[in-house]
Amino acid sequence: MWRTERTIPGVDASRDELLPYVGPAAALPLFGALARLPHTVAVRVWTALLAAAFAGLVLASLAVARAPGTAAVFGALLFGIASGPLTSAIALGQVALLAAAGIACALVAYERRAVAAGALATLIAGLQPNLALVLAARMRDRAALLSAGAGALAFGALTLAAGGGVPGFFAYAHRLGEHASAERFVAIQFTPGAIAWAFGAPEALASVAGYALAAAAIAATAVATVRARLGARDGALLALAAAPLAVPFFHEHDFVVELIPLIAIAVGTQGTARAWAGAAVALICVDWLGLAQRPAAAAQIIALAIAAAFAFVVLGKGARATRADLAPFVALAVLACAAVPLARAFPAPIWPDALPAGYHAPAAADASAVWADEQRAAGLTARQPAWAALRALPLTGCVLLGVVIIRARRRTDPAAA
Repeated sequence: MWRTERTIPGVDASRDELLPYVGPAAALPLFGALARLPHTVAVRVWTALLAAAFAGLVLASLAVARAPGTAAVFGALLFGIASGPLTSAIALGQVALLAAAGIACALVAYERRAVAAGALATLIAGLQPNLALVLAARMRDRAALLSAGAGALAFGALTLAAGGGVPGFFAYAHRLGEHASAERFVAIQFTPGAIAWAFGAPEALASVAGYALAAAAIAATAVATVRARLGARDGALLALAAAPLAVPFFHEHDFVVELIPLIAIAVGTQGTARAWAGAAVALICVDWLGLAQRPAAAAQIIALAIAAAFAFVVLGKGARATRADLAPFVALAVLACAAVPLARAFPAPIWPDALPAGYHAPAAADASAVWADEQRAAGLTARQPAWAALRALPLTGCVLLGVVIIRARRRTDPAAA
């Protein structure tokens, strides 16, 4: 891998900068086709795919929110462009954006009983399995089950065919576990366990806390769905809000899936629920850790956050702005006043920039071990509570978003209270 990666423009070939990617074998036909193109052409094709996925994510999210109209499209596009997770996903070329678009399109297809489209969307969502798991919360009717089942069968067939059959599947599962272990407590992980460790919890306790919180998030989502009588759509939106707390591997760009419930809530809430939704926008849509990793870009990060707040207002069904629409601006001002000085006081390194000159990984190490060593050498394994606090903000926003989804349901259906 490194023999190829070191030839890419911008890579420092004088030191090891191996960037391993672990994905399902079902994605090999796509990535294999890209790998056969010249690098510059492949970058353009992949960028076009990401742009198409962004458009699909926005339009499908609006369909989920049942928000037709030019103003809604404009607001949702601005909301996405200004969102930290979306800009990170595009800048880093992350497949999470394709998976998020697949999830949004699958929700629309399930509702419209379009089985073939739902199967294709489910297959696309499976490009990042840890995100696609949320679709399980939407399995309420025959059309959804048929669509998801067909997509899952296609995913399984591609995995077995491209990954070397059953032995290849187990090899992938093993490699996935190794890669997850290599990143378990690094600064770029947003899981509760990684954050607990950075706050000072012993490694074993942090791991147990992470699993316990994941189980609690899944149980709370199931109980709230039943108690609040959430329909198929709202149940899926609640599962999306809970996903960062429940899955064992989550990066900043993975929060792009939260655009789906955020757009739905921005379109369909008023009053107190809308105010809390605005606070959730300020917590989730800002790259708070980026303030520590790129202190010089603080003004740009906050400016994008302000744009996202304005987009939240535009998405309010074209209604006149109310006091509730001030919430994202107020929350952003309060959070920025605390986060910006904290980030400046405790700057965080960025891979690969922080790697020592001439760095070389252990010669006998596999890709996961090399990646773990690179993170250590770059300083991303430091136990820093300030970084943990910044990473805890979007998770807090997801909890708040879940509460808003339940409150919005109870407001429209008093019998669910």
